[in-house]
Amino acid sequence: MAAKKLVRQKTNFVGLIWPSKEGLFFYNMNLQIQREGVKRGYRVMQIMDDPTVSLQAFRQFGVDHVMFWDVFTMMPASFAVERQRFPGRVLAMGGINRIEGMDWLAVDRSGALLMAVRHLTELGHRRLAYAGNKNNKLKIYGFLQGIAECKADYTPEHFIDYFGSTFEDDVRHIFQKQDRPTAIIVDSQQCLFRLLRAFRQIRVRIPEDVSVVVYDDTPEMSELEIAFTTVGPSIQDLAVKAWDIVTAEAGTGEEREPVEEVVGATLVSRESAIPFRPEMELPVT
Repeated sequence: MAAKKLVRQKTNFVGLIWPSKEGLFFYNMNLQIQREGVKRGYRVMQIMDDPTVSLQAFRQFGVDHVMFWDVFTMMPASFAVERQRFPGRVLAMGGINRIEGMDWLAVDRSGALLMAVRHLTELGHRRLAYAGNKNNKLKIYGFLQGIAECKADYTPEHFIDYFGSTFEDDVRHIFQKQDRPTAIIVDSQQCLFRLLRAFRQIRVRIPEDVSVVVYDDTPEMSELEIAFTTVGPSIQDLAVKAWDIVTAEAGTGEEREPVEEVVGATLVSRESAIPFRPEMELPVT
């Protein structure tokens, strides 16, 4: 790689700093980035480590550019310093931290949840619940914006904290009440799997008893026993846009300015969300 860099000024390798997170989204996003790179004549070198250490290693390897999925509350100052030393482009995906001189590709999480609320209310659902991480502020904001815009019914009791120790009890309590929700929006696939276990315990059926919309569309969401309606960015679109950004060339004599773009959400309608029926309002027994 060093020899190629000296002769051709490029190696056709891109570094990928990837979080050590489990989940279908991260697996499929990683896979799509690598597949899209092959189409364009690039190979991907991946590191799961501290972002500063990873960027330093990629500089030493001589990769052309670096991408990373940003899951960090705050990037260390050392990363910004290392970014200044790195000669290629650095793209942050996910849209959390903005660093001077770095490309930025965000995801419209608020817009996705707003779209989910609109879809469910268009199906006739008025009482909605939300299951997820209370720290996902952008998603919660989009959900509440949708509730206000669509004049849907929602109470704080209908927020089920995915990380709460009483998650299963909260699900049971909410769905056995007279004013139970007829639809629920789930902010991650990890939360969905826990919710499904809780539903099985109290015999809640999807979609007969409750309609469900899940954030993030992966192939697995259409292959489960029930095909789930999903909302979120297209993984393929994200990968294509990421590669478009890092491989874009500046015009002759021009210095390339950092790019800031936002990928919007797509709603994929499947079996888990159906039109409201009066029997959905009956408490689960």
